[in-house]
This record gives sequence, C-alpha cells and structure tokens, in this order.
Amino acid sequence: MALNYIKKLQSLIPAPVGILGFGVEGQSTFSFLKKHGYKDIFIFDRNLPDSLPEGCIYKGDNTAISQCRNMRTLFRSAGIRPDIPEIKTFVQEGGLLSSQIELVFGLVPHSRLIGVTGTLGKGTCCSLLKTMLDNANIRCALGGNIGIAALDLLTDSQDDRFIILELSSFQLSSLSASPKYAVVLKTTSEHLDWHTSQQEYWEHKANLVKYQSPDAFTIYCDDAPGSTWIGARAGGQAIPFGVSAKINVTEKSLNIEGMVISSHEPRMPGTFNLQNIAAAASIALKLGASPEAVKEAAMRFRGLEHRLEFAGKNDFFSFYNDSYATRPEAVIGALKSFENKKIGLILGGSEKFADFTELAQEIVSHPHISAIALIGDTAPRLQESICKEAPSKQLNLKICPDLDKSLQFLTGIVKNGVILLSPGCASFGLFKNYKERGKIFKKLVRNYSH
Repeated sequence: MALNYIKKLQSLIPAPVGILGFGVEGQSTFSFLKKHGYKDIFIFDRNLPDSLPEGCIYKGDNTAISQCRNMRTLFRSAGIRPDIPEIKTFVQEGGLLSSQIELVFGLVPHSRLIGVTGTLGKGTCCSLLKTMLDNANIRCALGGNIGIAALDLLTDSQDDRFIILELSSFQLSSLSASPKYAVVLKTTSEHLDWHTSQQEYWEHKANLVKYQSPDAFTIYCDDAPGSTWIGARAGGQAIPFGVSAKINVTEKSLNIEGMVISSHEPRMPGTFNLQNIAAAASIALKLGASPEAVKEAAMRFRGLEHRLEFAGKNDFFSFYNDSYATRPEAVIGALKSFENKKIGLILGGSEKFADFTELAQEIVSHPHISAIALIGDTAPRLQESICKEAPSKQLNLKICPDLDKSLQFLTGIVKNGVILLSPGCASFGLFKNYKERGKIFKKLVRNYSH
C-alpha cells in the first residue's frame, strides 16, 4: 500500500479506535486497520467469536462506550443505528463516528465508485453490472452488502478499477458522500422494525445521491414513488428508466440507446429483471462498454442463487427457489413472471410488520394461483389479509408447519404448473437465514425432480 494512502487513512481515522459490532463487517474493519498500523482496537459487541485476534481489547456491549474516554474514533457496524444514546454522547464529547462504507468513500476517488441501492434487485443488478464490465474488459470489483466486505476490495492496484458497492439503508444512514455513479432501483418500504418510518428509510437511501457533484449520474426507477423521490434529490444528472421513460422498460421489452432486449431473451424470468438489466446497462454504457458486450452479458447471466432460481422439474411441475424474496413486493414481481402458468405458492416466515395488503390483492386477482401454503409466524396474518381481499372466493389455502409439508400439499393440488417458494418474509424462526431456507427447499425438491 502506498505511503500517501497510509497517511490519508491516518488523517481520516484518528486513534485510538473502537468498533461497535464485531460481525463480518466489524471483523473486516479490524483486519484493515490492524494491517495499516492501528493497535489496541476496542471491541463492543454482546456476541463475540470464540477467540479474538491479537490486538482486540474487548470492552462489552454498546453500553460500555462511555468507559473508553480516550477513544477518538468509533466505527459503527451497519445494523447499529447512529443515533443510539451511547453514540450520540460519544459524538457530543468530540468523538468521530465513522463506518466501513464511509472509510471507503474517504479513501477511493468518487469517480471510481458505483453505488447501488433500492428495496428490490440490488444483488442481481450489481452482479449483472460486473458481468457486463468484465465482458467489456473494464476492470472492476464487487462488494459491500454482497459477497465481499467493502474494505476487503481495496488493494495496491485498486486505483484503476471501478468499485461496485451494493448498499443497504443501514450502510447509507450516516453517509455524507456520494459516488459519481449511482443506481436507485425500485424503492418501496423495508426494515420498518429498524427505521422509524418509511420517510426515514427513503431519506437514508437518498444519502447515496444527494452529495453528488454536477458531473455525476444517478440512474433511477421511474415506476416507484420511493425511487423517484430519491432521484429528485440527486446532485448530479438524474436519468430515469421505466414504462414512460426514455430508457424504456415494459413487460415485453427493454429499449436503451437503440439496444432492444425482449422479455423472453434473458435466462432470468420477470419484468423486474428487465429493470435490473436496464439499470446495469445504463452504467456499463456510460463507462464505455459497447452495446454488443452489454447485451451478450445480459443474455448469458443466469441470475443469483435463491433469486427466482430454477430448482428442478418433472413431468408435472417446475420448481423455483425465490427464498431471497423477503418483502411482499418481491413476491409480486415473482408472480408476474409466471402469469400464464398455474402456480402453487409457498409464502410466509418471520415477522417484520410488513403491510400485506397489496400482495393479498395481487394474489386474489392473479388468474392462475391454484394453491397457497403458508409457513412461519406470519402465516395467520397472511391468511387473514388474503381472505379479507376475497371473502367470497374459494381459495386453496393452508397453514403448514414446514417446507416439506408445504410441498406435499401443493403437489397434491397443482398440476402442470410452477411450485414457487417466494416467502415475502424473513426466514428466522424456522431457518437460520434465507440461504438455509433456499437450500432446504432445493434439497426437498430433488425428491420430486428428474
């Protein structure tokens, strides 16, 4: 690492340093700081790994911050609100609050940064963009809220690479800088068990774009009020994509700068994936990728695991694993991908207090949903919401204890159609996370596939 880089780091982050939250991001932050000369870093977390690396000084949970009066910088891990009393007191007494993402924005030229946020599609869009840039021989790296922690992307040769960052509202909540290139995908509401309101959620997302310079670009979805609201706050040029936008995305096709992609061409089903392609292509073209390289990459991209992933088939069913769909809006998008096929839907999970009204209306109005298996803590509330929208309609609806019983129920009713796991809820309670839920589903599907 070049000496001037180290000096820049030391000017940004005065020692002694503390890290609030020692999960994946916190451990990455510790490793980066230790590698660059920081010693005796304070750690605050109620849940710690079995052994701490050398150089960690464990102080307890976040209530212990006040015990470290000599601490000058505190790194907040993404899931910890920046306005908890202990942090507010620390800042009021002259301490510097930072985060991994804020440090990356302090170290990397903003002209090399690409930030992607939204409620739906972030991981797919980021991965698509990397595939497009790779295909065009434009050097890039991908991380942030997907795969690799952002600081782990920084290497001696990083200056000539574009850094693609998937960014959550948690990571953006205290950010005071913006990248030259930003994408705001469809934004609705999410994490209302963490955010005080939908408005706060949108405001935190808007930090991605509102500090942009005039020569910067924001690509945003024009078909959702949240992303339109955020796009209007961009400091740079705001470019919409959507049904009525110049970057035109309909249920049947995408048209961007004369490049047309029909809905049946990509390997990934769904109109929402045409939106992901539109957003990724917009950035790739601005960075110099040819339309041919962009379209070729979009055509061969298979999608990410647990995102409307084809999981198997037999003579009667095709199975799709959409375990990553932890919001009602994601389920609506998945259902629209199979509008002409009979569907058996597995829905439900742990409680995040989402509003199921729109999802229930979509389910009731969908002409081909044959049966629904409800699982998890939200099953009774989902059942109530769906039945409320169709009091006189006969629905094949059943609360099931697990995925196995759900598959048994649905395969006994649905014939010549799709069995879709698209829960619309988080996985906790029945599963460790959405990945475990998806893997168990795929394992069970093997008993029905050939």
